Amino acid sequence: MARKIIIHCGAPKTGSTSFQHLLYDNRERMLKAGFYFPAVSRKKREADDIRIMLSNLKGEGGRKKEIKQVRKLIETLFEQNNVHTLIISNEGLLGKPAVKGNKTFLPKAEESARLMAEALEGYDVEVRYFIRDFAGFLPSWYVQQVRMGNDMEFEKFVRAYNLEKATWAPAVASLRKHFGTERVEIYDHADLVKDAHGLFSRAFPEIMAALGEAGRSPPNKNMSIGKGMVNAYRRWNGIAGRIGWSAGARKSIQHIGRRYVLLPFERFSKSEKIRFDAETAARMTERYKADIEAIKAAAPTPTLGG
Repeated sequence: MARKIIIHCGAPKTGSTSFQHLLYDNRERMLKAGFYFPAVSRKKREADDIRIMLSNLKGEGGRKKEIKQVRKLIETLFEQNNVHTLIISNEGLLGKPAVKGNKTFLPKAEESARLMAEALEGYDVEVRYFIRDFAGFLPSWYVQQVRMGNDMEFEKFVRAYNLEKATWAPAVASLRKHFGTERVEIYDHADLVKDAHGLFSRAFPEIMAALGEAGRSPPNKNMSIGKGMVNAYRRWNGIAGRIGWSAGARKSIQHIGRRYVLLPFERFSKSEKIRFDAETAARMTERYKADIEAIKAAAPTPTLGG
């Protein structure tokens, strides 16, 4: 019987971090049940991190060397841990929603899905992809970019971003094309907000059954912050940009401020959240509803509501 791999490929800002921490906090229990979830570590070499290696499978061409390295690491993980299922969860596997100089939404999704499928050929692969209403997703993703070092104002972000290009449908089509429609399940982030345990149980029934009571309360690791905190991040990122003598130095300065100054104060962020204006939000929600209908029209999608 082929070894099984469960791919949880995002999208960003759809609960991926909560699921990852749920698995990480229960790694020993999962191992005993035959599931292996690679630990997340900043100290781990890239060549030892299957999540990063898969997310780096981008670019035109066959990438034969990289694919060979991925397959070798996967076999090592199965052998070392003596499990029947490998869980790979990384919201960046299909690339970033927006890339500088490219107005297309998720421009790397097609080539990423193709190369991932080639790298995982011969394994019993299941894919889970979570999508989100653009009215909430785009402001949330903007805040994440600021946390990671961007100092752009939200209004400038909205002007720079082609909102009419926002669509999950091509990414879903790419996953279905390369992994098989019956192997790909799509879920709505709104259902996760209503009942995280219930949705994870539908998306990952074997995993949640193995977790038992330990999976009843998935952690919420991504705290939402208000405009005041966002502006504090932007100011710090601007300072780092001015005093950093190199890209590496700027990144280090940003990291020090984020970890030791800004993160501890996030819990006290009470100001209004970053949001679209009412008219734009309504337009983006309608766009998302149309997107869901397009996904359902392309192939049966019982995991998505109306």
